[in-house]
Amino acid sequence: MSSLRSELEARIQVWAKTHFPQLGPGPWVRPCADPRHGHFQTHLPMVAAKQTGANPRELATRLAQECPPPPDWSTPEVAGSGFVNFRVNPEAVGKAVEKLRQDPKLGIPHTPQPETIVVDFSSPNIAKAMHVGHIRSTLLGDSLSRLLSRIGHKVIRINHLGDWGTQFGKLLLAYRSAGRPPLDPDRSIQQLEEFYKKGHEEAESDPIKMDAARAELAALQSGEAERLKDWQHFCQRSGEHFHQIYRRLGVTFDLEKGESSYHDELPGIVEELLHLKIATISQGAAVVQNPVISEEPFLIRKSDGAFLYGTTDLAALRSRLRDLHADRIIYVTDGRQQLHFRWLFDTARKWNQKAELEHVWFGTILGPDRKPLKAGMEHPSSLSIFWTRQKSGQKRSFRKNVPT
Repeated sequence: MSSLRSELEARIQVWAKTHFPQLGPGPWVRPCADPRHGHFQTHLPMVAAKQTGANPRELATRLAQECPPPPDWSTPEVAGSGFVNFRVNPEAVGKAVEKLRQDPKLGIPHTPQPETIVVDFSSPNIAKAMHVGHIRSTLLGDSLSRLLSRIGHKVIRINHLGDWGTQFGKLLLAYRSAGRPPLDPDRSIQQLEEFYKKGHEEAESDPIKMDAARAELAALQSGEAERLKDWQHFCQRSGEHFHQIYRRLGVTFDLEKGESSYHDELPGIVEELLHLKIATISQGAAVVQNPVISEEPFLIRKSDGAFLYGTTDLAALRSRLRDLHADRIIYVTDGRQQLHFRWLFDTARKWNQKAELEHVWFGTILGPDRKPLKAGMEHPSSLSIFWTRQKSGQKRSFRKNVPT
């Protein structure tokens, strides 16, 4: 559906093509800088006069007479040295609004080249409460998903849950030491955070406890039934907590998939990257090197054989291309992960994982101690959103300040 401005633009382009075909398609209409002069104006007569040597004021008069505006507009007015100003009457505005009301698409045209776009956002950690950073990622990711869907893309919303890693060894240590008590559905997240805090403090202060935490983690990763049952219980209770928040926000996901989903793929990915010479062994660890990004390498397997977030993200990226047939993947996180995603995108490009990869990041919220907030809400005056896009080795950045 055309807008008021586009209707006027179409008429002026026809007039320009008829009388001055050498000028090209324009555009020739723009909003008036001063609303007292009208709503829209065209500078076409001045451009035409410059090329033909004609009088711009005379050309403006001709255009105003020969190119009438759409119905229910005021008579055009010639102004200055060759502008033509146009004013929209309330009747025309009312009819345009009524057309929009009757259009299910609200006048928003669909993209001529729809894509399958994965939007990765929110991504809280199991056994931890969501904090303000997760809320920002959730709302920004949801907004992007709605916008992209509205213009005709196939959008797949993914919640990439942090449900695997060394922290679960410490959590299991404290939970099992307490006798594996049932978790209260009304405060399960608080209970899990208390268990983790206790397990972390004990493991960090006592080497024997640290060994015990490592043993708990090894048992979980090997699939030992009792530890696996406890971990699944943590995931279930955490998921209930997260979905209470998502329901309040009106946010939904097409796919919720934790880091654990990719665990079995990680050894093969590292070996493949080593075979392709994308990764190398350095001091016993598998790393990807690129001094343009950072002097410190991208670590994908530690010297003790443990895998990292970067390895999991590579597995998730490949899965989204292979299984979801994604053309684009958008990650919405805070700005502290910029370097991580530069490494991820660079490694994916070398690995020939063909997709447009984009990182939308937002500023970190600091508390009175100038450290990142981990809980609670605040009311900043503005939110800086940065959008970094990489495709075929090229990178572009965008920034937008959005009032909140």
